Amino acid sequence: MTQAALRRGATDALFWSLIYAALWALFAAGQGWLLGAPTVALAVALSLWLGLRPLGMRLGALPAFLGFFLKHMLLGGWDVARRALQPRCPLQPAWHPYPLAVQSPRVRLLLSALVGLLPGTLASRIEDDQMRVHVLDERLPWQATVADLERRLERLLGSGEGR
Repeated sequence: MTQAALRRGATDALFWSLIYAALWALFAAGQGWLLGAPTVALAVALSLWLGLRPLGMRLGALPAFLGFFLKHMLLGGWDVARRALQPRCPLQPAWHPYPLAVQSPRVRLLLSALVGLLPGTLASRIEDDQMRVHVLDERLPWQATVADLERRLERLLGSGEGR
């Protein structure tokens, strides 16, 4: 094993250790480390065995992404609350294919997970180069918002090649 491979493995192990320990601390309210420490170690070992690499991020793109995402997440929450309080609010639900422009599997997976937090949308699956999206009202400009999210994720995470 080369020096670079060992360094990369150690960096990955440290990254996964910090992530899994933070998740344990969050979900277990800082308690139960007798079970948590071996669980974290097992999760780190499994991540390394599977060859999972941490997401590389372009930190310069992070503020714009967070601003965009938080704005649309709040708009989505407001839209749901408005529709719940005004049952007569018109709906025109539909399923639509959304053509994916990005090729990175990581970006595609994250996009499909985040689409459900946008106003009136939910992704169900990705097949080939299309994502199936359910919208509450197909008259709203959901395609532009999803396309903008896809571009911002690509800028934030890159293509994922070589990682």
